[in-house]
Amino acid sequence: MIQGIIIWLITLLLSYLVIGNMSQLHSGSDRRFMMILFFYHSLLAVSYYLYALSNPSDSVGYFGRVLALRRGEDWLDYFGVSTIFIEFVNYPLVHGLGFTYESSMVFFSWLGFLGFLFFYLFFLDNTHVRPKIFGFNGIMLLLLLPNLHFWSSSLGKGSLIFFGFGLFFFGLSRPAIRFWALIVGGWIIFQIRPHIFYVVLIALGLGYTFSTRGVAIGYRLAILVAALFLLNYIYADVVKLTGLEDESLLDPLISSRAQELTKATSGIDITSYSLPEKLFAFWFRPLFVDAPGFLGLIVSIENLFYLLFFVRLLHPQALLYLWNADALVKTSLMTFLGVSIALAQITGNLGLAIRQKSQVMILMLFVILRFLDEQKISQLRGQLRRKTRQGMTMNRDSKGLKPV
Repeated sequence: MIQGIIIWLITLLLSYLVIGNMSQLHSGSDRRFMMILFFYHSLLAVSYYLYALSNPSDSVGYFGRVLALRRGEDWLDYFGVSTIFIEFVNYPLVHGLGFTYESSMVFFSWLGFLGFLFFYLFFLDNTHVRPKIFGFNGIMLLLLLPNLHFWSSSLGKGSLIFFGFGLFFFGLSRPAIRFWALIVGGWIIFQIRPHIFYVVLIALGLGYTFSTRGVAIGYRLAILVAALFLLNYIYADVVKLTGLEDESLLDPLISSRAQELTKATSGIDITSYSLPEKLFAFWFRPLFVDAPGFLGLIVSIENLFYLLFFVRLLHPQALLYLWNADALVKTSLMTFLGVSIALAQITGNLGLAIRQKSQVMILMLFVILRFLDEQKISQLRGQLRRKTRQGMTMNRDSKGLKPV
């Protein structure tokens, strides 16, 4: 425990230094908010740790296998994709730096926090007027949603892949000067979820193809057909590697939530659902009517927030915006939809879906933020045009005045 606190203090110092450097990358960044984000993330990491003490958790298995040298005595014995890669990252911490379980939890939580920092700069890079949500700064509000922090604050895939996604999209907003971020972020995503990375690449190709002017219709159709073929080809593996055979069925809140939903009268078996019904359950359940316990109520509040904004995106004006949006918005949307379709196939385990969706839900939040940003810009342009017309009218009237 003492070592864990020491490692946390070291990450606090490192975060202060990193935030200082990041604030220079964007003049609109708020150093105070980024430090608040660190403490907020740390608080939810502590809540995850306390919950894991009395509930089954994957983090214990990840640490135990490395400590006991289950896969071998050499570091390279742990190199691979999916679960093994988490152990590969943790190996030098345990056998090189002598990290305890608590120290490993702190380190991986810090990686999740860095993912939030990269997404914060990604949001700043691609918005202009900082839209308000319920009267609050929209970017800050979205980055403080608790479910995203809870599932990216422990030793496991959630924190590391969130870090990879944040780094990848941070690089994507300025690819010419952040190519290193694209490579490292993409590699991390590939090592944890290789077929999810393929979905990201397909979404990236579609996003840029259907957002760039001057691309021939035939070329766009060819890209679309190829993308659909590749998605169909890897679909079974996507489903497999994103949950159906995932060892993270033992994560805290997941197994208990699944059992409670099964026992509850409001629990519904989603195995017989159609794809649209599964997607709805994946994105927006549980809601208050089927939320077991206090944690379920917290998740329900967040899900209601998602639902309200999703309904807003179904408005014709929003759909028109999505159709005409730039490559980053379309890539984020297609990545979110592609991964969601795969994850929604995890039937009969709603609790697992709660954790898995936190890895990509932030991309949907970015789409929502960009739409609100565009709406605000349109309002400001309208106000400017009205003031310009009024000024021109007053100017003509003044010129038409004649002395008596």
